[in-house]
Amino acid sequence: MSDKNQKYRSLVFYWIDNLVGNGARFSINMLISFVGGVLFSFGIWDSSYVLAIFGVVSPLLFTFCLYSVAPYLSELSGSPLPKIFSSKMGITLAMIFDMFIVIALALLIQLDIINYLIIRLLQTVIFPILMLVILRVIFIQLSEKKD
Repeated sequence: MSDKNQKYRSLVFYWIDNLVGNGARFSINMLISFVGGVLFSFGIWDSSYVLAIFGVVSPLLFTFCLYSVAPYLSELSGSPLPKIFSSKMGITLAMIFDMFIVIALALLIQLDIINYLIIRLLQTVIFPILMLVILRVIFIQLSEKKD
């Protein structure tokens, strides 16, 4: 295997491939995130475990994957990434900040402090689906670059 393809062989790229690697996987993960998030947001499946899965674990996994591939995006020509993503420390700080926000929102929802429908939808539907779409676009771009 060439050195160029070797750097794409990591656990994070394996996760991304399993999340959004082809249209079927991407669609299934979108459907699962959407259905689980909507059921929780509208109080149909109102459980702390559902919030933990669809509002904490999934967004944290997607966030980790997204920030893990950010250095590879900066290698692409005309990369639109901000300056903070040019260093490993900047990427780590931005990732920790985003993860803190995800955990804080979930905690505030669980404690019934900001338990509004729009916040629940943001936490369990909109953010995860948005991150899946971004991961799919990045995966396609990096796959084209790899070939």
